[in-house]
Amino acid sequence: MAEALRAVDTGPDLSGLTSVFQPIVDLSTGAVVAHEGLTRGPTGPWRCPERIFADARSAGHLAELDEYCRVLALTTALGSGSASPSTLFLNIEPDGIPFGPPPEEAVAFLRRGGRIVLEFTERALTGDPARLQWFATRLRHVGIAVALDDVGSHPGSLALMAFLRPEVVKLDQRLVQGPLDDEVARVAAAVGAYAEQNEAVVLAEGIETLEHERRARALGATLGQGYRFGRPAALVEAAGPPPRAGTGAPVARPPEPPTRISPLAAVARVRPLHRGSVDEVRLAATMIEQRALTAEGPTVLLASMGPDGIPRGERARRFATVAEHSSLVTLFGVGTALPRGVRGAVLAPDDPLRTEWDVAVVGPHVAAALVARPCSTGEMEYTVVYDRDLVMEVARSLMSRTVPAAGVEMPGA
Repeated sequence: MAEALRAVDTGPDLSGLTSVFQPIVDLSTGAVVAHEGLTRGPTGPWRCPERIFADARSAGHLAELDEYCRVLALTTALGSGSASPSTLFLNIEPDGIPFGPPPEEAVAFLRRGGRIVLEFTERALTGDPARLQWFATRLRHVGIAVALDDVGSHPGSLALMAFLRPEVVKLDQRLVQGPLDDEVARVAAAVGAYAEQNEAVVLAEGIETLEHERRARALGATLGQGYRFGRPAALVEAAGPPPRAGTGAPVARPPEPPTRISPLAAVARVRPLHRGSVDEVRLAATMIEQRALTAEGPTVLLASMGPDGIPRGERARRFATVAEHSSLVTLFGVGTALPRGVRGAVLAPDDPLRTEWDVAVVGPHVAAALVARPCSTGEMEYTVVYDRDLVMEVARSLMSRTVPAAGVEMPGA
């Protein structure tokens, strides 16, 4: 951390950074259920930390500075007695995801009965969703919940939200303060559906007036944050035991176990497989991929190549077209020969996905998957799935194979 503090040669003394805390309230009762920890710099132009973070990013020390700010907020909370937040929201930069264990201050905060929610921006989700999914699993193993921040500022993240499965969805203040248009309605519908299916909490930011609060409720929010309820401020030290998290505070969901079987094997446990020709399966794959083109809203398309190998011709053009307006298109086992805008993932030599032809399309308003593999008769055994939970199991199995964390063990693996 000392290197990070020295990285900004012309900046202020970063030891002057302080933490302030903004209340988060239950919109039905007005009770404060959590606080968000925010960083402030010394007086003057460095008061807001954007410039400090920009300089640290350019110097290659953003991750260290980001971690320092989270530890500073935790240390401040731990030393504030009964004024300490019962639940603490903390931010993390998209390119500042650490690989090591949580800091001892986080462990101490959790052990005394507090809760921690780590906030990621939509930019983090769309930039590297597989790594973020992996990191979220690590967090949940130690009891830390996940929030997706600024939802609505980048509609593409709505399709990826189901992979991260955040316990808290934070609506961007534009949805609360701006005009009520079709886009706002679409975001609200997608977030509402996600929250119901995953027992997630919806939190609205930027609430400054009674009208904003009413809009937040109409959008489905149960928690609120903004100047109407309090500005970011220092905690007042007080004697006595710290408060414990109460009703309304988000709880970390149980971590998902590491994926150990292939998508087809997962489906075959609960669905019968049919037999058909390669052409029959190729037609089924085409129809699933077409759903990514015709579905309302952004989608994610994940596919292993099967007997066709590297996509060429019409299929390659279809993947490139989907990539132009989708959140993510990733092909597995194709090396570097990729259509424009499409990402690739290399498979391990013993990965059963090498013998499968799997396609999954997921979005706020669509869920469809094909799983297939060759059998001894020269035919293919396959099935098409539209049940969202089962499609997500297929999609998460595929997504887990894109995690850029070679040599790093998953908890529980």
